[in-house]
Amino acid sequence: MAKESKNTVKVPNLRFPGFTEEWEIKKLQDVVKINQGLQIMISERLIEAEDGAHFYITNEFLKKSSEKKYFIKNPPSSVLCTEEDILMTRTGNTGMVVTNVSGAFHNNFFKVAYPETIVKGFLYNFLKLPDTQKQIIRLAGTSTIPDLNHSDFYNIKFTFPKKTEQSKIASFVAVIDERIQTQNKIIRELNVLKSVLSRRIFSQEIRFKDNSGSDFPTWETKKLREVCDINPKIKSIPISFYYIDLESVVNGRLLKEDRILKDDAPSRAQRVLAKNDVLFQMVRPYQKNNLFFNKEGEYVASTGYAQIRTKQNSQFLFQYLHNQRFVDKVIERCTGTSYPAISSTDLGNIEIDYPSLAEQIKIACFFSAVDKKNDIEANLLQKLNEQKKFLLQQMFI
Repeated sequence: MAKESKNTVKVPNLRFPGFTEEWEIKKLQDVVKINQGLQIMISERLIEAEDGAHFYITNEFLKKSSEKKYFIKNPPSSVLCTEEDILMTRTGNTGMVVTNVSGAFHNNFFKVAYPETIVKGFLYNFLKLPDTQKQIIRLAGTSTIPDLNHSDFYNIKFTFPKKTEQSKIASFVAVIDERIQTQNKIIRELNVLKSVLSRRIFSQEIRFKDNSGSDFPTWETKKLREVCDINPKIKSIPISFYYIDLESVVNGRLLKEDRILKDDAPSRAQRVLAKNDVLFQMVRPYQKNNLFFNKEGEYVASTGYAQIRTKQNSQFLFQYLHNQRFVDKVIERCTGTSYPAISSTDLGNIEIDYPSLAEQIKIACFFSAVDKKNDIEANLLQKLNEQKKFLLQQMFI
């Protein structure tokens, strides 16, 4: 692949050897054709596949965590798609691009039909480019429910090379996508492995041995408040600090740190943190946005967390409280429907099985090694995504 001097807007920064022709610029209306799908009331949808029924592609299909599936019978041929077709959401979460799915598509989608001169993978990646997405979002408007109409979509400018170069680009991006998918699979499998091991270790189905090969003492049953301080008395809140709320943490990782002034802080910013504190999510605890806090500096957390401090092994306590077995106990004691939550008192009264400090350290070290492996794989995934983003910026116009 060669980097070219960009003397004209019709030439990308990065090209495969042998390609020198300028790219064409046309409005999408001169290249593709679109049509909307079909809206079927929920009461008229099937929830199980039947002979002659088609999978019904709705926004629900786009939710990774959703297990809902709908099917419909006798849709018109105009709303059917195959795995070779490209769909794009036109309203709501406008601009999401879908392919490799067959069935009947909802009215929230456009089907983007393309001619033989256009390579599917090239068009698909063009529609997902950040610049294209920005145009789509802007054209959809800023109303409560953004809506992209046909004419606005058709007016988007599409810059493309000859089919042979499109194929080269699409194939190259497909290789990167395959590597990203493999990396995602590695991370998913690591998470499943940790979940299984966590359940077996904290149920004592698996036990560690001490350094001499002997058994550790029997675990004791204690209330959580007997082994830690919950929401210890705070010192004065600093003039400025990094604020941690429930949106700052995902899967035990602190992803966002916003420094704010005390005067600008929300009233719930009350947990002044010390290194090795454990933050346990009190509101909607099933989300498990828990955090082992291992930083130095001025940090304050939201009262959406219980701040937990122990004189024994904090890493062990974090892993214990983060495992699903304990979270299920918390959920049983939650009150409320829209925002189920547990009080600090009820949290402290939950009984836990507690090992000796020596075994705590063994367990903590084991999970620390698993988490480090997961971090390495997550960092690699981030680099792959950044690499793809950079290459797309350079290979498209």
